[in-house]
Amino acid sequence: MAMGPNGADARLEREREAHDRLAATMDPQRMPLEPLGPLELAMLDAAGVGPGTRVLDVGCGTGDVTIHLLARGADVTGMDLSPGALAVAEERIRLFGGGRTAELRAMPVEAMDLEDDLFDVAVGRFILHHLDIGRAAPEIARVLRPGGRAAFAENSGRNPVLMAARRHLVGRFGVPRLGTEDEVPLSTADIAALASHFERVRLSYPVFEFFRIFDRQVLRFRSQRASRVLRSLDRAAGAVPALRPYSFRVVVTVVAR
Repeated sequence: MAMGPNGADARLEREREAHDRLAATMDPQRMPLEPLGPLELAMLDAAGVGPGTRVLDVGCGTGDVTIHLLARGADVTGMDLSPGALAVAEERIRLFGGGRTAELRAMPVEAMDLEDDLFDVAVGRFILHHLDIGRAAPEIARVLRPGGRAAFAENSGRNPVLMAARRHLVGRFGVPRLGTEDEVPLSTADIAALASHFERVRLSYPVFEFFRIFDRQVLRFRSQRASRVLRSLDRAAGAVPALRPYSFRVVVTVVAR
């Protein structure tokens, strides 16, 4: 999403405000740590997080992944645009982090106030599709040591049916628009922008979601029977290798030069 400085500043302010408003509705004491799903576990496995790994949690939000990283023994810095989300994360780490601590920093990914070559690994859950990839990619590459890895659990824009529905149905006919106004699932142009700043880029599809998006957006998970049927259809489609790249979920793994 290319834009001039003023447009970029306005986008960042909208994102910050949206996530600060959301954080203001949250009670950290009612947000115990939940198990990670298969997408997030695949992200951490792809990144290679272990004891002593210096990890940057990109767009850490309220700390879901941060706490799991700490439990793995990593040395974690969490950064996010939203001070409100970071305040929730700080309290959740205190309550549910088992005595471990992380450094939390409020700043945009596109202009990180961090030293070069500082981290072994970067991870991020549902953050890239909120960013100006052309500006964020060189910053992520800069803070990784040479040969360092980053892995991101993301929304993919490759499925033409889902993208057509997003353009023409979302926000109409009772289909809600979720997320912020500026976020866009990752496009082929975004992947190309990442590739221009890293040695390698790999896409993997540990879970297949297509029919589940219909269940979420249209049926709103109101029918358990329909949800079971749609999950079965996703499992069947995901078993076909040629269809897996059309999942709405993707893990993007990059290796720094």
